[in-house]
Amino acid sequence: MDYIEIKIKLNAEKNYLGEILIAFLGEIDFDGFYEDNNTLFAYIPENKFEKQLLEDILKVYELNYELAVIEQKNWNEEWEKNFEPIVIDDILAIIAPFHKQNFETKYKILIEPKMSFGTGHHATTYMLCKLMPDYDFVGKSVLDFGCGTGILGIFASILGAKEIVAVDIDQWAYENTLENAERNNISNMSVIKGDISNVPKRIYDVILANINLNVLKKDIPALSKLMKYGSLIFFSGYLSIELEQIKNVCKENGLDFVTSCDRDFWNASVFKK
Repeated sequence: MDYIEIKIKLNAEKNYLGEILIAFLGEIDFDGFYEDNNTLFAYIPENKFEKQLLEDILKVYELNYELAVIEQKNWNEEWEKNFEPIVIDDILAIIAPFHKQNFETKYKILIEPKMSFGTGHHATTYMLCKLMPDYDFVGKSVLDFGCGTGILGIFASILGAKEIVAVDIDQWAYENTLENAERNNISNMSVIKGDISNVPKRIYDVILANINLNVLKKDIPALSKLMKYGSLIFFSGYLSIELEQIKNVCKENGLDFVTSCDRDFWNASVFKK
């Protein structure tokens, strides 16, 4: 399948708009991003691209764009050129096979990013990976909902989780998570291609959900039914200014706010049933 590449030139004084645009574009099926020289590159499968939706978003910020069709093989080359390691203090380094640096961290995860991961989303992954070691995963059952590359589920296993179910609607994410689990010698993770309706109906001790605002708001009621008293749910994938919306939906579904953190306009939070 070919992809559409959208190139958006950002004003140097307003380069923060890149993070905001990533959030909005993610809600209309763009699934890959990177920034270079005050320019945002965004990618979407050609069969999902709706020109009017894109232009409606850019019109608000008075931004123009250039469009190109790229072949899938070139898409993967872009990931390799632009995927930067994620290093979370001295806790965790998330690296790809082509990274040669040596990181003195407690844990390491090796991933092949491919099409299921965008460098523009590092802040959300970073925050969740930073929050996770503060909680007990030993012997716990975990759902990684919207698993992407499988990083969060893999990290849960490293932290001692007993079993992990990883779910994503995207075929690339499904295949990539299987590959990355094997690459990190993770044997207690099952991977499912699908949405909330395909998640095994059972109780999980911990749920990890790094998606976008609209999906979270729609699926929190169903996710809360997969939790017991004391279960935790970690959220990210939405802007800091959208946290109140997450809190409101969680309150309606019996989930109590525990904590949150911010990074580069993004938020990550933890709730407890």
